[in-house]
Amino acid sequence: MELKTRNDLAFLKKSAIKEASNQNWERAKQINLAILNQQKNNIETLNRLGITYTKLSQKQNAIKCFEKVIHISPNNRIAQKNLSALHSAKNKKISNTIDKKLLVNDSSKSINLNFEHKSSTTSLTPGENLEIKSKSDSIQIFKNKKLLSEITNNIAKRISKLTNLGNQYSCTVIGTNENNINVNIKEIHKSESTVNIISFPEYIKPHSEKLSLNHHSIFTLQTEDEDTEK
Repeated sequence: MELKTRNDLAFLKKSAIKEASNQNWERAKQINLAILNQQKNNIETLNRLGITYTKLSQKQNAIKCFEKVIHISPNNRIAQKNLSALHSAKNKKISNTIDKKLLVNDSSKSINLNFEHKSSTTSLTPGENLEIKSKSDSIQIFKNKKLLSEITNNIAKRISKLTNLGNQYSCTVIGTNENNINVNIKEIHKSESTVNIISFPEYIKPHSEKLSLNHHSIFTLQTEDEDTEK
């Protein structure tokens, strides 16, 4: 039953993105609401629904969606950007076109991580790209060759393993404070040897944004066999 639910949700998410891409906003709204009936705090779905409400000129509903995202994930750039636009739009006409990038990344290809960084004196800005280097059982995050953090947990192990198999990942800053960095890690290239391997299975997503990922973290997501799940 659990597997069926996951498959149903994956299908609904693809359908929601397809309907929005085709500007079928009413249909997109219904699909996103159906997803939220099963996952009421799903950030990607809330962002999609907020965008959909915006296109349907239902401004207050859109604001509620984006405010809920920010309550769950304060540094979420998509919600921040859209909420700011809604507050500043006033009576301006809302365009019926959409940047497909705002429909949120495919959840199987990206994940948001929050971790403590070693070099608190290094300035970082949202949208800035960082470098990922893989080691045997960890990944290192650099800015201009300066090490910010080494992450050692099952997510890092998974990224490292898939990188060694030919995958490539980007790392983008989405928010910072005095001691922590929020980043989005996204699959930007899939090698032939990993064509059937999902970078970030859905079952690891609910945990990823709640934990500090540094070498002191206790973080168990999957077994060794699950780490190479196809």
